[in-house]
Amino acid sequence: MTESDQEHDVAQHEEQAGTTATPHADADPGADHGGADTGRHRADHRSGSATATTHIATAGLAATDVATAERGTTDLPTAGPQRPDPKPEDAVGTHPDLEQDSATEETAATADDDTADLDVPPAVVARDLRLHGSRGPVYGPVDLELTAGALTLVQGPQGAGRSSLLLTIAGRMTPDRGGELTVLGESLPRRRNAVQKRSAVAGFDGIDDLDESVTVGDLVRERLHWLSPWYRHTGRVSQQRFGELAAPVFGERPLPRVDSVVWDLDEVDRMLLRIALAMTQHPELLVVDDVDQVHDTERRRTVWARLEALAADGLTVIATVASLDEAARVPWSTPPQLVTLATGPHALPA
Repeated sequence: MTESDQEHDVAQHEEQAGTTATPHADADPGADHGGADTGRHRADHRSGSATATTHIATAGLAATDVATAERGTTDLPTAGPQRPDPKPEDAVGTHPDLEQDSATEETAATADDDTADLDVPPAVVARDLRLHGSRGPVYGPVDLELTAGALTLVQGPQGAGRSSLLLTIAGRMTPDRGGELTVLGESLPRRRNAVQKRSAVAGFDGIDDLDESVTVGDLVRERLHWLSPWYRHTGRVSQQRFGELAAPVFGERPLPRVDSVVWDLDEVDRMLLRIALAMTQHPELLVVDDVDQVHDTERRRTVWARLEALAADGLTVIATVASLDEAARVPWSTPPQLVTLATGPHALPA
């Protein structure tokens, strides 16, 4: 066969192939699939239209292949159901596990607060505390556990050892050996110097008696001088300065004038002045003896109200009274802790 005959057979074969080609399965049978239609499909494919996507999928490409082929085109759907994008407010804090953890943390915080309240140590703890003098027993045995930042009322008849017990708690008197006493976390009598600095006394005969012939200002000045370093000068006390010191104790009650003589003060003002002088030390513990030095029951309620106010501010207050029914007669805002002494010489048979 000559070269011209071979070229003729190739041309004839190509003509037969073009005549027997079948239309696309998805296309309209009467549609023209000429060069113009092919160009239109190519243009649609370049523009990323839905028509080109459908044509490619029909041609046998998988959906994932379409996504790969059209990467960067946001109009193409992907296979399978799509999960909506989370809302910004749903991104944090809405997961059930996170909510449960948050609730657990809040519960733990509440429990910690309750535990902190329960963990506050008592101000005074005494076990088998007793004291003997040259004439026999003074008080004891006594077991105590007094709440910090509260008012405690120690009641007992004359001779029950109320004053000696309070002086022992304040580190001013040494008890018998064998007992245990802890005050403000300090072990007594070994740490009595530390307890003396952190506690103050008022109302004790022979200890903080007021000189009735001097003025209120002179008493306050003398007290401040004792609390100041030796090199610091203590000047006269003005009415304003006295008000700053005594206002927490007197409350709404009018303050005595600094030029008033102690002799002219009534029982309530005298007792409150003794307490105010003790408070210049800024103590953590205040012990007040014999509140019934104020003989009138109604006027004595003023003293109790002021002691109750000091305790409400966080001060630990221990006060004594001889009347066994005193606590029942006072209208307390917060009932005090009661300690009744039934020990001492009065309890011994004659």
